Amino acid sequence: MDAALWVAVIALAAVFIPSGFVHAVRGKKRAAELGQEWVNDFSDQQVRLIGVAEIVGSLAVLVFPMVGFIPWVVPIAALGLMVLGFGGAFVHIRRGDPLANTTVPALLGVIALIVFVGRIGAFSFGS
Repeated sequence: MDAALWVAVIALAAVFIPSGFVHAVRGKKRAAELGQEWVNDFSDQQVRLIGVAEIVGSLAVLVFPMVGFIPWVVPIAALGLMVLGFGGAFVHIRRGDPLANTTVPALLGVIALIVFVGRIGAFSFGS
């Protein structure tokens, strides 16, 4: 189970870090140029904040366990990524976007939920 949780964490980081980089560093304008029309519902500051949350959450679930630093941060970061994933799905549903646009963030939310549950349970780093 621990290996499966690591695969889930790597998958989350592989998606959220590049996405977060575009949102945090490049901002709303570049995200819109890449076809992410949802950014039009938010200010540039909000898009950048979402990007920072994506990067920080991904790094926390990936790096903190590797260095053995503050183990309780991992499930909290996974919970934050879950909120981002399900929140993104909700935004796409509210906008009436195609199902394909809703599926990826929802799936990321589910993966983050699995990491959250796994890391507060028997496979937590604090035990």
